[in-house]
Formats: sequence, C-alpha cells, structure tokens
Amino acid sequence: MGRSCNTNVRDVVENGDANTSSYKYPQRYLGQARSIRIVMVGAGVTGIAAVKLYKDTFPDREVEFLIYEKNHDITGTWLENRYPGCACDVPAHAYSYSWEGNPRWSRAYVGATELYDYYKRRASQYGVEEFVRLNHRITAINWDDKSGKWTIDVTDLKTGTSIKDEAEIFINGAGFLNNWRWPDIAGLHDFKGKLLHSANWDDSYEFQNKTVAIIGSGSSAIQIVPQLQPVVSHMTSINRSKTWITPEFAAEFAPEGRTAFFSEIQKDNWERNKDEYLQYRKRIESSMNNFFSMQFKDSELQKTVFENFSKTMKERLGHNEDLIKKLVPDFEVGCRRITPGHGYLEALASHNVTVRTDPIAGVTAEGLKMADGSVIAVDAIICATGFDTSYRPSFPVVAFGKDLRDLWQDEPKSYFSIAAAGLPNYFIMSGPNFPLANGCLIPCLENNIKYAYATAKKIQYDGIKCLWPKQEAVDDYQEYKDSLMDDLVWTGSCSSWYKNGKRDGKVWGPWSGSSLHYLEVMSKPRWEDYEIRYLSRNRYDFLGNGRTRLEIEGGDLAYYIREPGATLV
Repeated sequence: MGRSCNTNVRDVVENGDANTSSYKYPQRYLGQARSIRIVMVGAGVTGIAAVKLYKDTFPDREVEFLIYEKNHDITGTWLENRYPGCACDVPAHAYSYSWEGNPRWSRAYVGATELYDYYKRRASQYGVEEFVRLNHRITAINWDDKSGKWTIDVTDLKTGTSIKDEAEIFINGAGFLNNWRWPDIAGLHDFKGKLLHSANWDDSYEFQNKTVAIIGSGSSAIQIVPQLQPVVSHMTSINRSKTWITPEFAAEFAPEGRTAFFSEIQKDNWERNKDEYLQYRKRIESSMNNFFSMQFKDSELQKTVFENFSKTMKERLGHNEDLIKKLVPDFEVGCRRITPGHGYLEALASHNVTVRTDPIAGVTAEGLKMADGSVIAVDAIICATGFDTSYRPSFPVVAFGKDLRDLWQDEPKSYFSIAAAGLPNYFIMSGPNFPLANGCLIPCLENNIKYAYATAKKIQYDGIKCLWPKQEAVDDYQEYKDSLMDDLVWTGSCSSWYKNGKRDGKVWGPWSGSSLHYLEVMSKPRWEDYEIRYLSRNRYDFLGNGRTRLEIEGGDLAYYIREPGATLV
C-alpha cells in the first residue's frame, strides 16, 4: 500500500525509514498500466461527450468508467428546462460537438425539445446507457488516503437504498447552472395561487386570461415573457436589474432570426456535401470566437456596441421614456450576461404589461407586496430567478478533513476552472472561471474531459497515487485573473451572477481570456503546477524491470528507423 499523500518522501529517506535500503524494483515492464476507476456525476451534454471520449481514449477499457445521474433521463439542461420559449441562444450549428455537426437542425436557433432529442440520439449512438446509472444521486464523496481512492455515497432514488462506490478519480460534471433555487423573499410560499420556477416548470398550468407576475430579468425571463404576454390578461414584470437585449448571436447567418428555418433541400445538401457543411460550421464558429475584443471596457468595439444596442433597445421599446429609464442599461455591454431577447422588449411595451423596478417587500396569499406598500394581486407568480452560482458543490467533497464547500464559502478559487488545491484526483467540468461567455462553449467542455483523461493516463502509467494543483499555482492564477479582469467588462458597474450577484465582487464566472485562449492553455496539463504523490516511495518505480511493452508483447523493435523515399512503414 502506498504512503499517505501527506507524507514527504524526502523526510522519510532522511529519517532512515527501514525500507530505504531494501527497495526492490517491481516485476513489470515500462508502460504497463495499472487498473483505475473513474466516477463522474452528471449525464448532460458534458457527460454524453465523456462517454464518447472515454471510448476514444481508453479503447481497451483498461480504465473503468461510470456516471451517476440524479434524473430519470439524460441530457441535463435540456431535460430539466422546459419553460415556454426555452431555447439555445447561440446558432444550433455552433452548439454541436466539435467532431460532428448536425446537418438536420430544423432552424438557426433551436428549442429545448429539439436539443434534447439531438443529444439523446448522440447518447444512443455512443452507447451512453452502458455507463450511466439513472435516478442515482451522489450525496457525499470522501478521499481515503490509505487506499488512494474517493469513497462515494450514492442514493438510489427509486428504492431509497444507499450505495457505496469508490474510484481513483472523480469528475464533477453537474454543471455550473444546475442547482436552482427559490428567491429569498419573505412569505413566498404563503402565496395561494400558482407558484412556479423557470427551472422546475409545470406544463399543466393554463395561463390563458390569468394575471401573472414574473420576477427576474435574466435569460429565462427574457424567453418566457414574449411567450406568455399574448395569452395572459395582465402581466407584471419585476425587473430588479437592467439587461442588455442584443441582436441574435452570429445573426449574419440567420437574418430572419428566430423565424429562420432550414429547408429540406438545404439540410439534404449539407448531409451530402460534407466539405460545404464543414465550411459553414467553421464560419459560424469563427464568428462566435471573434468578439472577445468587445469584452475590454475601453475597446472601440465596446463603444460601438454600447451605442448600437442602446439605440435598438430604445427603438424596440417604442421610445417609451419611462421604459427606457427602467430597462436600458448604462453599464458596459456584457457586464451581465447579454441575451438576444426575441420579442422581449416589444412584449414589455405591450398594453397588458406593467414593468416594476421597485423592491419586493414580501409575498402575501394574494400576490406581491411591494416596498411602497402596494399589493399586486395575481393568479400566478413565476420566479425566473436562476441558480446557485456559488460554485460550491451540492454535496460534501472532503479530503484531509476539509470540505470544498467550506474552502469555497467566501470565494471559489479554482485552478484554471478545472481543479482545486488540496483535492486529489478531482476534476470540475465548467468550474469557476470557465469560458461560459467568451466564445464557443462546447469545445471547452470537450477540452475539460480530455484534460481529466490525460491526467488519468499519467496516474495509470507513471505510478502516481494522487495529484492536485499546488496552492501557489492556484494563488498565482487568481492574481493573474483578477488583474486582467480589471480591464474587462465583467468587473464593470453592474451586479451580476458572474460576481455571485454582487456589484463590486471578484469575477467567478467567465474565463480570463477568449475561448481560444482557454483551449490553448488547457491543451495539455502543466505538471509543474501539480503536487504529485507516488504509489511507491521511489518515484521511478514505474520504470519496472527495465523492459518495454514492445519487447514483452511484441511489435516493431526498430520503430524509430526511417529512410527517405521508402514506402515501408
């Protein structure tokens, strides 16, 4: 059994450990992998990709792999979010896996149901069902330093029984917008009408001719409002913060916006002409990756979009001065999440909508009680108030007596978004300062998986028991990140979930650079940034008996010989 990950090998040698002089090389060859197990939580878009990349990376399945998913089905976000108007903000052709597109998307900006269907089909093709345990919720993980494994507590939600599992590596793929929450408003659950949350929608409720209050002005509310406004008798929109409502992302590829559908002829052509379709995908992806200069506060592009978006918002509000004062931001474009709100401003300017920006004092049985003492009586209250954005895991993650939830109580200090100091063999998909607003998202999620698997291979082949980012590496990255953020819009004069709802807090949301910057930085691990502990007291134990896999299993023993012009491989 290997030594504790806290044991300093040099101290052991200097203090004359009894085994120091009796070391014996192992009877195995160089390159002989040890068996390890990876457990992941979350079978959303990232989890589905993780199965596909697992098969690519470990074709001989020398590594075991399992995903626990709390829901009854896969796809995560696109299973859970089904509120009216729920759709992807970016063009669908930029919301596919990098290794294969979908030439048969129905339109430029697709809805939740079509996204669910697409990723469900991908999962079937990749054989995801073999690696996923549905209706299983992870309740805690604890690092067992003696065995060099995570012990994992799981609840089978169908039977209520508790399960114990273990793995050398744990991947947290639960997502950064997964744990929805009710707003902290006094008396909220005293309301006698229909209370809904955008992330826990009830399709059975009928809104026709109802009076409705919707709390929130983020992306969910922006999609819900134009869907419900035409059918309700009256809507009160509580806009606690201003939001930049922008044109569609990569709109040059879909001038008709949300109404842009692809013909069957176009879809058939893309399916037949792979090169043409690839070029189309690359053009959209390039467009999405080509706006980072806007994120600098003093850039010319930032000044231009500020003027343009202000102008278009005012026009869409019908130049209503009261609404302009309430809704058009004066802070930097992108300081809060920008959202292409198709029909949103027009809905807020409609005859049956009232926009309120004053504080809510509480909720009564009849509706909302405002700070000025007035009561807004309604049939239904919709809370489009988002998620827990603290980045603290939803279950205990304990190593060496410390819980990550406590370590990140005040600020989630990650290493390049993917790991945390003191957490052995623990990887976070889309963790703090992941590029969620920096360009294209999906390739960065894929990159996180590849990074974790590269580390798994090192653990497999190099005799490593555990590793984690050095504290000084985390501190240096945080210092760099905070310095660059000073010049970016995310530290601007707004309150934002990027700063955990604060106006002047540190930025926990986006990466400190473009998506392309992130992909290049994360293309391979910087092992010099890691604290590494080995299975043996001798770090070179993995060298084995002096022979290689080629010699033992057979193969080309002169693989390094080349001859110009020769066709022999």
